[in-house]
Amino acid sequence: MNKLTEEEKIYKETFEKMVNFVRSLGLDVNTNTKARGHQGFFLKNRIDISSNICFKRKIEVLIHEFTHYIHYQIDPSITKSHGSLSILFPNSDVERIESELFRITKFIDQNKALHTLYTQREKTLDEIKEISNEIKIEYPDFKRSAPFKKIEKEIKKTDAKYLLKYDRVKVKTMFLGKTNDYSIKTIDDDFPQFGPNTKNYIILKSKQRLLKRISSRINRLNSYYKRPTELFARFVEALFVDTAKVSELAPHAYLVFCSELSKNRYLELADMINNFF
Repeated sequence: MNKLTEEEKIYKETFEKMVNFVRSLGLDVNTNTKARGHQGFFLKNRIDISSNICFKRKIEVLIHEFTHYIHYQIDPSITKSHGSLSILFPNSDVERIESELFRITKFIDQNKALHTLYTQREKTLDEIKEISNEIKIEYPDFKRSAPFKKIEKEIKKTDAKYLLKYDRVKVKTMFLGKTNDYSIKTIDDDFPQFGPNTKNYIILKSKQRLLKRISSRINRLNSYYKRPTELFARFVEALFVDTAKVSELAPHAYLVFCSELSKNRYLELADMINNFF
């Protein structure tokens, strides 16, 4: 087992003190767990922290999950509705608060999956544009936003018509009972009779489907990140990581938060901040 550095020892000691503080409030804190496949997990009076992350990250995750607990105490409906920012930041510009908190989320949570999806989307968009430009050399009136009958007419006379909707298909012949496998990846071998632009058109449809799937995943992730519960938890987590940066990126939210914190709106979160931030 590798020895901890002096810095890691400090983080370990701080984490253990924070765990004891949270447990003193009556919560169960599990630190020898996979946290249901996440770095951390909160459910009512239970917090799980993954054992597979460093102590610095454990501190950040504990703050995040503890903030979920505080939010739950203030508004128990968060388990169904994901909460409301107007309850957490009363008498304030909620739209501005939401915008600032999402800015903080992007600062504090460099989601690798989301970054990869954005990269894939840009790459796919470039590929779609390139294929479209190639087709337009032969067909100047081509528009990728609508079915192009001049090319589809040839495709629909063959089993390649299924590849206009699917990347891979099995087609069973009516009389012989034979099954043929077709794929976007093997289009050159499967349909050697097609010219370059006919193949390009089929590949274009595949790229458009891919783009739609990528955009859908991005939207789902952003929808998750914009839940009031997640925005608030990442905001408090960011305060621990870099308070000055938070006040710079979210000046309105920071001022309202500090004001409400002084009024004890956030319950025991004030004690955690005063003791450990």
